[in-house]
Amino acid sequence: MKKSQLLMSSLIVPLLALVVWYHGGSEPLSVDEVEYYLSAIADQEQKPGGRHDFKELRGFLANDDGQPFYTVNLYNYHAKPQYKMGSEYSNKYAGESGRHAFDRFSKVMIKLLAAHSSHPIFGSEWVDDNSSGWDRLVIVRYRSRRDIAKIFASDEFADASEHKWAAIAENERLLVQGLHIPSFYLVALTVIVFIYVFYLLYLRKRSVANKGRPD
Repeated sequence: MKKSQLLMSSLIVPLLALVVWYHGGSEPLSVDEVEYYLSAIADQEQKPGGRHDFKELRGFLANDDGQPFYTVNLYNYHAKPQYKMGSEYSNKYAGESGRHAFDRFSKVMIKLLAAHSSHPIFGSEWVDDNSSGWDRLVIVRYRSRRDIAKIFASDEFADASEHKWAAIAENERLLVQGLHIPSFYLVALTVIVFIYVFYLLYLRKRSVANKGRPD
C-alpha cells in the first residue's frame, strides 16, 4: 500500500508544481526591478534588433499587477527581408521572403516563451482579403510582465529580433488581460483533485475489503 501511495504522490506533486509554475501570479515588479530591466533592454539597443518604445514599455512594466496577460499580434511581411546594410544576413538570405526571416525569429522566440511558462495560444496565416491586409495573426499568453521583461532583456531575443524587423513591413500589437475560459490551471487543478480523491476512495474500499477477508 505504501508503494502505491508513494507512486501517486510522485505523480500528483509534479503536476501541482507544474500548475503553480504555469499560472504565475507573482508579486508585481518593484520600482528597482523596472529600472533594472529597462537598463538591460536599453543596453541591447545598439544591436540591429533593438526597437523598443521605452516610454510605453516603462508604463507597461510600472503598472504590473503580477498576473498573466495576452498579446494580440498582427504582422504584414516584406516580399524580401530588409536586413540593414552591412548585416551578415543581408546577402545570405537575400533570395528568401520576409516570411522566412520571421520564421527564424519565431524559432528563437518559441524557446524563450517556453522557458518562461508562456506560449502562443492561437495563430493563423489565413486572412480574408476583403477585410484585412495582414499576413499573420498570433495570440501569445505570457505568465507575467516580469517574464516578458526577462525575454526582452535577453541576448537571444535581441539577436533574433534582427530577423523580425527585417521580415515585417508593419505590425500591430494589442495588450489584453483576462481569464482564459476554461482557465488551464483551474481545469488542471480540478483534474488533479479528482484523481486524488478517486484514489483515496479506492484505497479505502480496498482496505475495507481486505478487513472482511478471513485469515
